[in-house]
Amino acid sequence: MRPRTLVLATVALLVALAALPIGSVPAEARPPPEAVCGVCGETFEKAGDDAGVPLTVESSTLRVRVGDDGVGTWTARVELDDESAATFRENPERLDSVVRQTFDDYRVFTDDRRRLETRMDGDTAVVTFEVPEMAYRGYGDVLVVDYFHDDGVRGTVYVDADRFVVTGPEGSSLLTAPTEVQTTETAAVWSADDEAASSVGSQTYLTFGPDAGLATTAAAYASLAADSGPGILTNLAWVAFVPTLVLTIGVLLIRHFDRRFGGRGVRRFGPAVAGLGVMWGLCLLVVRAFSGSVAAMAWLLALQLVALGVVSAVRPGALGFRRLVAATVVPQVALAVTTTVAMPGPNPWFSLSALALEAAVVLFLPLGYAARRDGNTRLLSLAIVAAPVVFALPLVPFGGYGVLFVGLLLVVWVLVTLATGSLVYRLGWALGGEVARGQTDDSTRATA
Repeated sequence: MRPRTLVLATVALLVALAALPIGSVPAEARPPPEAVCGVCGETFEKAGDDAGVPLTVESSTLRVRVGDDGVGTWTARVELDDESAATFRENPERLDSVVRQTFDDYRVFTDDRRRLETRMDGDTAVVTFEVPEMAYRGYGDVLVVDYFHDDGVRGTVYVDADRFVVTGPEGSSLLTAPTEVQTTETAAVWSADDEAASSVGSQTYLTFGPDAGLATTAAAYASLAADSGPGILTNLAWVAFVPTLVLTIGVLLIRHFDRRFGGRGVRRFGPAVAGLGVMWGLCLLVVRAFSGSVAAMAWLLALQLVALGVVSAVRPGALGFRRLVAATVVPQVALAVTTTVAMPGPNPWFSLSALALEAAVVLFLPLGYAARRDGNTRLLSLAIVAAPVVFALPLVPFGGYGVLFVGLLLVVWVLVTLATGSLVYRLGWALGGEVARGQTDDSTRATA
């Protein structure tokens, strides 16, 4: 590796880091928060006090069903204290007046309500209305709910109901949803008690389809990409550029110093890599990673590190370059495809994100081998440094974590990957040396 290449990459990283604060400052002030429901909590109580009807909201649920025509039917069920419930039962007009006053006097997310109706069901106030143009038809008969999405700067849309549930047309399946919300096969669920899902992010999209098959899910992602193409590219650049640059510099540094590894053999690095796999497995046990596609991919990484480390120490001659590539890539890809098919849900492409992060670690093994044997390392290096981009593709701009947060997490992952990958690389380098040494010995015997 030429020193000039490393210098240019380092300068590019410094320029990118200097530009981060500029790019992350919002262009305008953030508006005040808005309640997603309005009549499900504190604002309804304040409006009641203003109208001379003191009331207490005991519990509340907001349910939105988006129809095939894109019209959303909003139904709020608000359980009240006995006294105010009796007042509203005796005088339904007062309930209607307090509800309308809430929407008029306080900041509520919906501003295009139609056919507003109110009634009492025992001690529960029931408020229903319709909101037009909440969704449109995308590819493959997919219904894209973009009502909550906003490319501009808006205030926090907080969930003032105990549960906020959004469903699609009757019989439809939920295909995509923000990563922080709870999901079922048919609904996305926010909750005021769930810190991660106590607000509706400005990048929120929901998609519903006639089924949850791979083709329909792919159509949902294609619809979202078509709707927010420029936003995807912008968010992807902010999330992945700096981590990719850091990873590139790290790989270049490892390649630059590989000749200094000397003749340390596989019997030293094999057990070290196996021990690394054991430590990774213990970490998974501590965090109880026992379910989901990401957990399955993480456990596979632990098993691969242990197996490759043990085989390298015991039978180093059995691991040639092609076998190393097959042993690192094939199990990862096979499990990613299997979990995507077997674990359908709103985010089946999480397996792709996990594949990118974990394959980057084990690919350092054939990379080190190829470098020691003076083979072509460009494709392997490209696959490793592309991991942040591949990881981010299924997540932006559909998540609610924010591009800066995800970008920082990726930088931390890159640093851990480089520390781990350097050890795996040294094992690959040692394996390449074992093969070279074996060929030299065979040549000597033949000459003799």
